[in-house]
Order: sequence, then structure tokens, then C-alpha cells
Amino acid sequence: MAKTPSKSETNEAEHLSLISNEKLVAIYGVMLKYRLLEQRATELFQHGLLNSDLHTSSGREAIAAAATIDLEERDSIALPTGEWLPSLNKNLPLETIFRELAPAALGPVAPIELEASNKNIFLSSSSKTYLPRAIRERATANAVAKKGDVVEVFLDSHSKSLVDWRKTIQVCAVNKLPVVFIQYPDASKMLSEGKRKSNTRTVAALYEGVPSISVDAHDAVAVYRVAYEAIVRARQLRGATLIQCVVHREANPELISGRDVTNGPALDLVESMERYLRAKDIDPARFSLEITPGFQRELDLATRFLHRQSNGSA
Repeated sequence: MAKTPSKSETNEAEHLSLISNEKLVAIYGVMLKYRLLEQRATELFQHGLLNSDLHTSSGREAIAAAATIDLEERDSIALPTGEWLPSLNKNLPLETIFRELAPAALGPVAPIELEASNKNIFLSSSSKTYLPRAIRERATANAVAKKGDVVEVFLDSHSKSLVDWRKTIQVCAVNKLPVVFIQYPDASKMLSEGKRKSNTRTVAALYEGVPSISVDAHDAVAVYRVAYEAIVRARQLRGATLIQCVVHREANPELISGRDVTNGPALDLVESMERYLRAKDIDPARFSLEITPGFQRELDLATRFLHRQSNGSA
């Protein structure tokens, strides 16, 4: 006799089959803020007010937004060098991000690691062993506490990043630690076989004992579905998951981090999400008008220190 699904299993199935409009709008809102942040950083960089911009985050908006939208205050994230987008969903102040991008003389008034730690954010350091060890310790503490807290680890796009994290992934597999590993797309390993299908994912294999799931890096809805399942699995102490985000060559030729290397911008992920919303009879313009002015003011406040310095030295 077939097993009758429990209430929790039924609710989870319903959640996976139908993402609420509120959740879709929330993901879109975060993606829009990411884009506005990137645009402001680029503008300030071009005017010589920042030492670097957020160009490496281009094309990662869907991953960062969809993977973090369900995280709670007690959950943790770990970021690779130069990646800041996911930190917005952990409420890292915008000014802190801009101070990290600014010249050293205008840098953080306090150690960035301390401020990030207060938000349960782990940052990369010069030591290759520090971050993996810190993640193992935090994940082990979460498992012992049994409060459902998880850790999301965002990995660099290059394939060697998995080698660097191999020991940690093995430990998470053996001890069923509540960790979700998310690897950004590696441009050197774009998929060229099979047709791109929206909202699909495949369990490719086990990587060091952890389920490895492949998902379209530019499909926010698909990333959300996979991340939701992985987070639920982690909260239930059923083990870690590796989400490998990939880019499909036939959909976006030679696409690297959201850009076509020969013809400039190839895909606007915010516009792609807007088309998805309109197909579901949701008007993104309404929410853009609600979000954009307020977030622009937040960006103005977060970058005042740059303009004060510029005016003072003029």
C-alpha cells in the first residue's frame, strides 16, 4: 500500500509546485536592489571615487537573491572575495560595502570582520584554512543546538574552489551538518548539450557524499526552488547540499557573469524576471516604483562620505 503523505510533506509539495506571488515579488525586489547597487558602484568607480566596483557580481543577481530570500537572522552566510550581493539580505549596511570598495583612507571605521560577524556573515581572508574551519565549527554548533539554523556558503566560480572546500564538504556529509553550498557558474564549463528548460534541475551526482544539484544560474525561480529544498533539508538536519549554478551556452553564447564577451551585455536578469512576472499577470512596474526611490535614497545616504571627501579635497 502506498504511503499517505504527511501534512508537512503535502505542504512542502504544494510550496514547491506553486511559489506565491508574494515570494516572487520579494525575489524581484531584491534583484532590483542588487542592480541599483551595482549601477551606483559603477557610476562612482567611473568618477574615481571608488577603487573597485561590483562588476564581478554582474549575472549573479538571480542566484544571490533567490538563494538568500528565505534565510533568517540566525542563519549564516559565507562569501568569497569580492562578492557582496548576498550580504544585503543579512542587513550588512550599504555604507560598509561602499567603504570596502573605497580608497583605504576612506575605509571602514571598524574592522569589517567584526561588523560582518554581528550579522552572521563570514568573509574570506588571506588564510585558505580560516573560512572552511570557521564554517565547520558554526555548522557543528548549529547541529548540536538543533534550532534549525543553517549556513549558506557561496563558492568562487572556478572549479578549484571545490577542491579547496573538499575537506569541509566531506565533514558535512559524514556529520549531516546543516550547510548549503552554492557555487557560482564557471564560464569555462558552460553547458552545451540539451535544451535549456525553465524551472528545471537535475541531481547530477554525489560530491564527496553530498547531493550535487545543477540549476540554471539565470533562472531565479529555478534557483529558489532548489535552494528552498536544500534549506529545508538542512534545517531538518538531513545533511548538506551542493547547488552548482550553470550557464547554458545555446541560450546565451559565450556568456560570462551575465555578459557576452563579444557583444557587451547579453542578458538582463532583472528584465528577465520582469517578463516572468508579467506572464503571471503581475505588474513589476508597480513594485519598481515602490522600491526604487526609497533604495536610491538609501544609496545616497550610504555614499555621502565619498562626496564629502571629494568636496573637501577639491
